[in-house]
Amino acid sequence: MGDVRRVDRAAPPRQRPEPTARWSASTGVGFTPHTAWADLREALSDVAPDPEFTVTDQGGFLEYRAEASCVSVLVVDDEEEERGYRVGHGDVWSVSLWAPVRAD
Repeated sequence: MGDVRRVDRAAPPRQRPEPTARWSASTGVGFTPHTAWADLREALSDVAPDPEFTVTDQGGFLEYRAEASCVSVLVVDDEEEERGYRVGHGDVWSVSLWAPVRAD
């Protein structure tokens, strides 16, 4: 189902939604819907040091939050969910990016 691929960071983003383009440009890794978090995390570790994640239970999801890189990933944590036409157990549900808070 899901697909993880290396992305040329220097190439201009194709017509993708802005968050997806920002993610690919900054990490060098792109992925499709219904991708396993384990596969995505492995691809990310090939291009950069593995970030330090804080993991919290979000009621049916696990949130992997990397404060230093301003990224948060929600992963499906319901063992009864099977991948098919929707995400399943262990799949990426969402990725959030934010700008660091500057103390001015």
